[in-house]
Amino acid sequence: DGNECWLWRGYIARKTGYPVVEVPNWQTRTRPQAMCDIRTITCHHTAGPATGDYPSYNTVLNGRGADLPGPLAQYGIGRSGTIYVFAAGSANHAGVSRSVDYEKTHAIGIEAEAVGVPGTKGDWPDKQMDSYAKLCKALIEEFDLSVSDVRGHKETCSPVGRKSDPSFDMAAFRSRVSKVNFDTTEEDDDMGWLSEDHKLTEADARAYGGDAKEGDEKTWNEILR
Repeated sequence: DGNECWLWRGYIARKTGYPVVEVPNWQTRTRPQAMCDIRTITCHHTAGPATGDYPSYNTVLNGRGADLPGPLAQYGIGRSGTIYVFAAGSANHAGVSRSVDYEKTHAIGIEAEAVGVPGTKGDWPDKQMDSYAKLCKALIEEFDLSVSDVRGHKETCSPVGRKSDPSFDMAAFRSRVSKVNFDTTEEDDDMGWLSEDHKLTEADARAYGGDAKEGDEKTWNEILR
């Protein structure tokens, strides 16, 4: 399965210290095109409602109809900083892009909840931006990318100007991402998730290997050994 190359990487979001919601069946959710060679982290905003933590949940999960089926991103970020893990495979978030590196088979998409009109009151609260930066840093560390590989959809789309998301300055955001430091050498309550039990799905057990089977419980420390 082309998605197993990062099947276990739901744990990446937990590195941020923010709440993580694993959407049911995220491990096997994908568009038909498999992805494995990750080259870009693409930042989006949902252009959704002005209220609620993640009112765009169903749209990101299911898509916008037959012309744009879901999933529309691998990750979502609510206004509270909560991270939603939607898919382990490719997602319909890229569209026509300036480079193959930015296409959905090579780019992880993050849909953060925001109206997305510059100056909108309530857009981009501190917790959400902190979560966004930490998730991007965790992803570039996991996939051995650089901060320059964190791109806004407005920077990757073709033709130029076709998209405006996200509605914040990407150069300033990349600077913020570069300053994130995950220091796991010290006692840190945010790393407590490593000792949490995770019940394996059938796909999880297949990826874990050995004699693992569906329903087994493994801690993240065991998974990441």
